[in-house]
Amino acid sequence: MLDFKKNIRHGTKTDALAIANIPPISSQKIYHYYVLKRLVKLIIFILPVFYYSDSFAQDVTDYLQDVTCVNNAVKQQARSKELQKLANADQRDRDNWMRMRSPEIMAVSRNDIKRRKRVGEIFGEGCLKSANDYYAAALIYQHGDTPDHYYQTYLWATHAAALGNIEGKPLAAMAIDRYLVSIGKKQLFGSQFFAAGAPSPNQCYCMQPVEPSFSDRFRKKYSGYSLRERYDLLASINKGKDCLNIECNSQLQNTPKGSVPGLW
Repeated sequence: MLDFKKNIRHGTKTDALAIANIPPISSQKIYHYYVLKRLVKLIIFILPVFYYSDSFAQDVTDYLQDVTCVNNAVKQQARSKELQKLANADQRDRDNWMRMRSPEIMAVSRNDIKRRKRVGEIFGEGCLKSANDYYAAALIYQHGDTPDHYYQTYLWATHAAALGNIEGKPLAAMAIDRYLVSIGKKQLFGSQFFAAGAPSPNQCYCMQPVEPSFSDRFRKKYSGYSLRERYDLLASINKGKDCLNIECNSQLQNTPKGSVPGLW
């Protein structure tokens, strides 16, 4: 005779099922039950996603068209025109640069900051698309205040050239020179001249030191100027003044090959 109390107290499953007259359940059936239960929960969770997916995709498309220039030709055209106006204003502000006094120069600097901010917003909207867009953005950023501004100019000008703007490479050359000098390195193309103090008609300019190992043949091909032609340009700026057309006495470090990825 079975001792039911003893078997129940010890928790023997087989005896407990026998007492209740319930046949034992196989582990395979238990596994199938839990799999089916999970599938039902998954279906309940996924159904709303399928229901709302079309609406969500449309919302994303509407957002991209409204806020960015993605698939929005009208907005793209408006931003391209705005970039050209900003670039024209940048150049117009500098028409009488050599005759400007400090308050006028400060006003130009404030305008430069506003223009750079606006270009950054347009870039954030994904609205730099054509060669002229990238060139205009680069032209504005070259009048920045930090090495990052100059390097960004170099990137945008290089891309403008790749898209077909013939002025892109000369601007890229000036930008990378400005960047290198700003971080204490010798320039490559000889585009950066320097004069101490505020701009004035009687200032003497000198050429910032140039990396001697950089190929003059490549310099001419890329920027349109050989080093000799850069010195001729310096002489024209200093014409009529008691100036020496020489390198500046700036203590800049060498810029060996490998300093500018993709260029030198």
